[in-house]
Amino acid sequence: MPYIVIFCYWSSNMEVLSDILDGMRATGSVYFCDFLVPPWELPYRDEDRAMFHLLRRGRCQLEIAGGTHDLEPGDFVFLAPRVDHSLSSDDPDSPQTLLLCGYCRFDSIENDVLLRALPDYVLMRRDELEQWPWLSRTLEHLSAEYMSGAPGSELTVNKLTEVLLVQLLRADFGRRSDVGIVAALEDKRIARALTAIHADPGRHWTIEGAAKVASMSRSGFARRFKDLLELSFFDYLTRLRMRSARTLLTTSKIPVDMIAERVGYRSDLSFVKVFKKLHGETPRAYRNRC
Repeated sequence: MPYIVIFCYWSSNMEVLSDILDGMRATGSVYFCDFLVPPWELPYRDEDRAMFHLLRRGRCQLEIAGGTHDLEPGDFVFLAPRVDHSLSSDDPDSPQTLLLCGYCRFDSIENDVLLRALPDYVLMRRDELEQWPWLSRTLEHLSAEYMSGAPGSELTVNKLTEVLLVQLLRADFGRRSDVGIVAALEDKRIARALTAIHADPGRHWTIEGAAKVASMSRSGFARRFKDLLELSFFDYLTRLRMRSARTLLTTSKIPVDMIAERVGYRSDLSFVKVFKKLHGETPRAYRNRC
């Protein structure tokens, strides 16, 4: 997935974010883009996928978290999985509504690190959206491609949705700096440790070793790391190693025992045990399936 990481962080932090975004396995598409004549309502309950809506024409109301937001043309909302909400318009005298709706799924176990950096929903008004021209253009292209129904449009829409997700993460990271991976990378000491483990996840890492890179005490590092990322150091490291393992399993013919050693496990049995716990299948089964 081609993209340019443009966060205003020092270069090492950019490399960590780039590595995280590059490892995303996100899929998505548009499932609705059409005119609606009031009165109408679209309820969403217990959705296991992230949703997004772009109001292109007309007006409607977004009901979420016990509140109501009036949406105008050009307003955009992105919602995390399982965030109940509804869109509606009950004024028969209001103009037709042109609404673009889509979804995203997150297939990689590491993506909750990113999702923790986003709130339950992101509402971007038209004037704010226009401050991110590449995001605005992608939404326009996505809408036009879906409505065209031209040959190959379905594939194009799916790919544009994936690009949209990455761009949205970049845009919201530009607005927020107090949670998750963003906050961790703004902590200079934790950022040094993250940079080191992303550069070499297969190294024999210990909390003491990572704390030394961060110039912190063992207990202080472990506590600060978990406070910022809501994952222990070893949970984070395990997920990073599993991503490297999945890549090697699907792109090479390297034996499983050698992959285990390469990603930091001294015993292939312990590697298989951890892999199966996280993925529900053995490395060999995963390789055969993928």
